[in-house]
Amino acid sequence: MTGDNDVVTEIVEATTDNAVPPTRRRRVNKELLILSLAVGLGLTLVVLGFLAGTTGREALGYPDAIVDISPAPNDRQVLSQTEISVDLQDGYEAVLVLDGVEVPTTPLSEVAGRLAEPGQQIDLPPTAIYDQGNSLIRFTPSDGAVVESYSVGRHDVTVIFWEIEKGRATARSYSWSFEVL
Repeated sequence: MTGDNDVVTEIVEATTDNAVPPTRRRRVNKELLILSLAVGLGLTLVVLGFLAGTTGREALGYPDAIVDISPAPNDRQVLSQTEISVDLQDGYEAVLVLDGVEVPTTPLSEVAGRLAEPGQQIDLPPTAIYDQGNSLIRFTPSDGAVVESYSVGRHDVTVIFWEIEKGRATARSYSWSFEVL
């Protein structure tokens, strides 16, 4: 048994003699630290930007009754014969005011009531057309209309809208502008 004790003693002595010296603290690479902080800050700002950004309807600020508008507010490259259209929630009616002049409105039911031969086009009057079934009002400049074509420059549009059941006395409005080339 003495031999076994000698082996154990040698192993213990060998481990204490070859003990690993205490590790030295590694120096911080300042350049790497600054670069890491800059990348972390950049990623944080990108994430905060995405979270704070508003898009879609929120960014446009449309009233709840308005679904969509064309041309969009502040459009800068609108052609002189572009249709103005306002898509409303169901149950609303509207009129358009273009550059301070209310555009006469014709209900689509009056126009669609005319009989046409198959394949024949129906001539629309030079007014704004209101489609009650889709709650959509639209106006295209044409011969004989209040506005035959847009002049170059800025044009202001106001849509006056109201719930059909409550009548025009409860009307609200929304205004925007666009620019013609």
